[in-house]
Amino acid sequence: MYNLYEVCKQLGVSTYTVKNWYRWENNLIKQGKITERYLPQPERQQHTKGSPRMWTDKMIEQLKEFKSNIVVGRNGIYGEFSNPYHTQTKKYKKQTEETK
Repeated sequence: MYNLYEVCKQLGVSTYTVKNWYRWENNLIKQGKITERYLPQPERQQHTKGSPRMWTDKMIEQLKEFKSNIVVGRNGIYGEFSNPYHTQTKKYKKQTEETK
């Protein structure tokens, strides 16, 4: 079992990045854009607020695969969260016109 800092070392990302991945997943679920979680849910050693989240080797492999499949950049998969001008991009306008 690994804590967040050890997971980040293995993935080569910051703790902020991993927290963003989970935050963005929760936002997509709340908006109704997805119904199932695609990131492995960490286990907690205790059932109290503030207890550390722990990941297994299998979960880390899933996170590595997720990281390798992310499209980065302003038009990437999470552009609506990370790019303040997401709604002004050509790709976004084209997608919204197609759905109308």
